[in-house]
Amino acid sequence: MTKTRHIAGTFLIHADASFLNGAGLGDGENRNVTVPKLLKDQKDEVPYVSSQAWKRWLRNTMIEETGWPASELTSIGKANEKGTTTKIAGKLDPVGYAEDDLFGYMRAQEGQGKKVKAEDADTDADAGEEEEKPNKPVKTKALVRASPFSASLLVSVRKKGWRGHDEGFVHLKEGTPLPYATQFYTTHLQGVFCLAHCRVGVFSNAGDRIELDESKAKGYLADGKIKAIDGGYELVNCDQSRKERSGALLKALTVLRGGAKQAAFGTDVAPKFIIMAGLSCGNPIFNHLFTDTAETGLIFKKDAFLEILKDYADRITTPIFIGLRAGYVANENEIKELAGEHELERGEEKHKVSVVVSTPIEAAEAFAGLI
Repeated sequence: MTKTRHIAGTFLIHADASFLNGAGLGDGENRNVTVPKLLKDQKDEVPYVSSQAWKRWLRNTMIEETGWPASELTSIGKANEKGTTTKIAGKLDPVGYAEDDLFGYMRAQEGQGKKVKAEDADTDADAGEEEEKPNKPVKTKALVRASPFSASLLVSVRKKGWRGHDEGFVHLKEGTPLPYATQFYTTHLQGVFCLAHCRVGVFSNAGDRIELDESKAKGYLADGKIKAIDGGYELVNCDQSRKERSGALLKALTVLRGGAKQAAFGTDVAPKFIIMAGLSCGNPIFNHLFTDTAETGLIFKKDAFLEILKDYADRITTPIFIGLRAGYVANENEIKELAGEHELERGEEKHKVSVVVSTPIEAAEAFAGLI
């Protein structure tokens, strides 16, 4: 079987009377109204949650679930003597912190790619040579790891009829109450993701952009935690570490926690529907698979799903796992009928793809055992 290089998926959050990501106060006469983030979808305005927001929920959930050390953000740059922060970063250490490995980071260097005197360089990538020739110019290198985990916005599937308006008052001991209002929504939020599974635990250190700080690499090499490979480094027992880290991320997604205004609009953001599969390519193939109208309710596009299977059958490397909460989708029976092996023809070629239907948590646990 072709090796799994990427993991693609989609999921739905049932945002029932929710406010999960704010855009501040309304315009004009609505300056006392807190509004959610909205985008234009053709003629309709629909709510969304930024990928930055929900990925932070996911990072926090994964750390809580695993007990792994957190790569906490700190200031790494000051603008003036008053200490105004200009740059922030986590630990910038993908070996000791799985969070940095999976979500990436950036520490840009001024003058990246230019040669400077060794004593002025903010890197010791050529430390061994510098000891012998301390004045030899070295290239300034930026520490950048593009995130192996890419994700879309969480966007409302429901285009109309999602809007709610909550009026409230702050009551004072003396004086008149102070009014305020919150615009909220009832909808299903869809997210699409793709994890470059093949990059987890592997760090490129070629050119003037490196993924693992060379000073840290020396220590980890000495401790036997990483090994040198062509163009960089990888974790010792990389296949096992990759399996653990990718699996923990997917399991955390199924018990996702977070969101704004939870005290007032407490929402369970754990997905009620999730699809995931291994691929040999990096295409986030499971998208635009749902509709939601007042007449039909939430519908899974079975025909579109089968078309995706046919087009990508030669690139799908694992069974496709569908996790579904009972009673959540109107055509639930059609989804359950998808379980089993599908023989798909494209031209003269035939391919077999299996579909497994269970609950969201069971789906993630079963999938994590295969990758």
